[in-house]
Amino acid sequence: MTRRSHDSSKSKSKSKSKNNKHHNNNHPKAGKKPQLTHFLCLPLVTETTRPQLQTGLERLGKEVEESGVVPRKAVRPVGTLHLTLGVMSLDGMGVEGVGEMVENLDVSALFEEETTTTEPHTGVTQPAAAAEVGKTGIEPEPQADQEPQPHPLTISLRSLTPMQAPHKTSILYAEPVDPSGRLPGFANRLRSYFEERGVVVKEGRALRLHATVLNTIYAKPKNRGGKKGTGGGWKGKGKGKERVRPKGDVMSAEMGEEASAPERAEGHGVNAKSWRNFDARELIERYRDFVWAEEVVIDRIQVCKMGAKKLVNESGEVVDEEYEVVFEKRF
Repeated sequence: MTRRSHDSSKSKSKSKSKNNKHHNNNHPKAGKKPQLTHFLCLPLVTETTRPQLQTGLERLGKEVEESGVVPRKAVRPVGTLHLTLGVMSLDGMGVEGVGEMVENLDVSALFEEETTTTEPHTGVTQPAAAAEVGKTGIEPEPQADQEPQPHPLTISLRSLTPMQAPHKTSILYAEPVDPSGRLPGFANRLRSYFEERGVVVKEGRALRLHATVLNTIYAKPKNRGGKKGTGGGWKGKGKGKERVRPKGDVMSAEMGEEASAPERAEGHGVNAKSWRNFDARELIERYRDFVWAEEVVIDRIQVCKMGAKKLVNESGEVVDEEYEVVFEKRF
């Protein structure tokens, strides 16, 4: 009798455990990361910089194609280049809220710590107003009803830097160089502004300003690791690999190779996940002193949607890619 009672109790306990397990599976796992939908950035492509950047990207594309170190598709289109400040996970109402934040953003306040200028060739730092007086001998008169404007940020993009270990990375980027030293502080305060309002995801690490020029996540083969006969893999060709293109519509095949939105999100940062890492040491050395662009004026911030859109010409040929700008603030 006692044993029967014990077995019955054990049976009920098992049944309850199964029910609880089934119930818990209906809810998202604790700590699951939200899907990323947008990002905050400083754009880099202008009429002045586009030709410079295009030349550098074409050179890189030819070199990786000839060496076979990675597929040429890993090299990013010129229209996608930007400095990422943070990523966002937004719904409809959240997007509207971000728009208001961008509109009400006081950019001058973010520059408030940058109150000095550096005299060229001397390295002497002095207040901006005093520097102007020293040049002209005339003290500028304050203008009524005019807010002080920050001096333009002008940077250059140089070298080729790995996001992970040089011998095993999936991302290479051009590094922004700011002679005035103001960019890091401005970028960090801008990121913090949106983090404190709960719209930029706090990643818990220092901001690494970078302009991605190569990312293997975008060269992921269709049906990677899939069934035989699907035509979705890479076959050996010399040192590198050649894409086995599926038969049928070419554009459909290209679209099939493009990384999905969640994969694009995973393809950023030091912890980026990609289908392929590679040894980039030779490329890094070759581009050590390379200048991707000079006189890059940082004059706006943008909030963009994840997932670059293809731009086609009248013949239907893909000529570039761009991220959709949702909000923009010029300064």
